[in-house]
Amino acid sequence: MKKILAFAGSNHTKSIHYQLLNFTASLISDHEINVIDIRDWDIPMYSIDLDNQDPPELILKLIDKIQNADGFIIASPEHNGSTPAFFKNIIDWLSRLQKKVFGDKPTLLLSTSPGANGGATNLGLLEKTLPYQGARVIATFALPSFNDNFVEGEVIGEQKEKLQANIDKLQQAL
Repeated sequence: MKKILAFAGSNHTKSIHYQLLNFTASLISDHEINVIDIRDWDIPMYSIDLDNQDPPELILKLIDKIQNADGFIIASPEHNGSTPAFFKNIIDWLSRLQKKVFGDKPTLLLSTSPGANGGATNLGLLEKTLPYQGARVIATFALPSFNDNFVEGEVIGEQKEKLQANIDKLQQAL
């Protein structure tokens, strides 16, 4: 049984990304999955000026969780066609402390939005940039029109089939 670490790069208290992440986690039965909630993390904005100081304790704990995982599910919102500052800041801290923090382990990237794009633009950016931090992106899934495709706590219709196919890719890569 492999260990999957799952988290969302959102700090919104009613994050639809955590809803999608938790539903995705519920579809995995063959592996141990640890969903962590980082929404309330108060991490200082990374600056090279902080390199000589002790890193935030929460970042060190996250590195430990990442090192003990065999794979990842990361859900990220899209802000103005890009990665939200909250999530980018965490990635910046991780990358300064350990260059290939994700250790070439399989990663499934998720996104959603109320709009038809489902955050796909940011997923494309993350698919290109997270490998610099050692993430081996196996698959991406953008759920469009969240309010139409996520009903009563679950993804519905053909979108559920697409999500399951991407989960299967991750599980096979583990």
